[in-house]
Amino acid sequence: MKINLAFLMLSAAISLSSCGDALTLVEGGMTGTGITAGRITGFGSIYVNGVHYQVDDALLYRNGSRVADQTSFAAGEFITVTGSVNTDGVSGIATQVSFEGLVKGVVEALAADGQSLTVLGQTVELDLLTVLHGFDQLTDLQIGNVLEISGDRLPNGSIKASSITLIADSYQTSEGLQLMGLITHLKPELKTFQISGLTINYGDANLSTWNNQALANGQRVQVKASQLPMNAVLIAQQLSLQTTEDKYPEKSRLELEGIVSTIVAANEFTLAGQKIITSNTTQWVGLTAVAVGLNLEVEGYMDATGSLQAKRIMLRDTSQGNSHELAGQITAIDKTLSTINLAGYLLYLDKSSMLLNNSQTAKRLAQRGGRHDVAKFEDLVVGDYIEVTALQWSDGTWRVLRLDRGGRRTTH
Repeated sequence: MKINLAFLMLSAAISLSSCGDALTLVEGGMTGTGITAGRITGFGSIYVNGVHYQVDDALLYRNGSRVADQTSFAAGEFITVTGSVNTDGVSGIATQVSFEGLVKGVVEALAADGQSLTVLGQTVELDLLTVLHGFDQLTDLQIGNVLEISGDRLPNGSIKASSITLIADSYQTSEGLQLMGLITHLKPELKTFQISGLTINYGDANLSTWNNQALANGQRVQVKASQLPMNAVLIAQQLSLQTTEDKYPEKSRLELEGIVSTIVAANEFTLAGQKIITSNTTQWVGLTAVAVGLNLEVEGYMDATGSLQAKRIMLRDTSQGNSHELAGQITAIDKTLSTINLAGYLLYLDKSSMLLNNSQTAKRLAQRGGRHDVAKFEDLVVGDYIEVTALQWSDGTWRVLRLDRGGRRTTH
């Protein structure tokens, strides 16, 4: 059996008819200045949520520290881009790009099925969207390896990983530990709380970024530490409050990818910590209603109350039974239409299709912290052996979510 790793990021804006049956492919999304938060699907400069952002003059940050260029990021990692999108809807200029890892720590347990692991007390799940860096499968890992994980939280508190990077074979305090999540079981008298089962002691933590705000259950925080947990307790060195307040200014354009955590009403739900409001003008792509646990991309504008008024909602989830995996040699390529023929299927690619090059596995394994190589559509030639995960829309067409040139290396 294979661990099939796919990346469900289709940037093409697909309009639904009023009955939801017909789909028409349209290039681009919203234009203008704003913020995009989602997974990286390609480089040269950076592709995210179907937009090709030039980052030459952008300020680049990784876990709060300045980095020199785009090589500090990896395919599949969740980033936040501030900038502008051009009138074509698929290109833009970034002024700032930032990445914050969801968890960085050591492997504490590996599931026998090869589809989940435990890091810093957090259950981390792989799915068809997970991209691995520095290793090819979970059986390559050992207890004590240091990993950095990007993704989002499922409603049960587990992490759905969009990318997992092997940082080092064993932990050194210079690596540092990091964890982001919601405060539960707060005990101010003991200076402790929990994040998905891991107890955090914040008695000696730096709280300078809190502006005298009190800790409370339900707050989203980032914890940094240097010492590994002892008796399932992590001693925090720094505690930062993570909030969407003022992060997305009123009237700003926002494209946000994440997992639905709660459904408040027929026209309201929460995604990646952000309140989403729908209306009768909201465009639905690949689905007609939200469900808890679904991975979606939402586009819209922020209102005065801090809610995202959704203009378009797109399915970014392969769990609905409409994805298909194919393998074989490319028999035809149409570079005008951005299509390939494979195993009797006509497959459409767009700026959100993730293309990975698997020809340098040995090199990746030899370099801890190495990045999974990406390819470009222009690199493909007839006769290439590829493996593809594609999603079928209601118009019957197949859209490429992830393409692995040379085949996938992940087996178990």
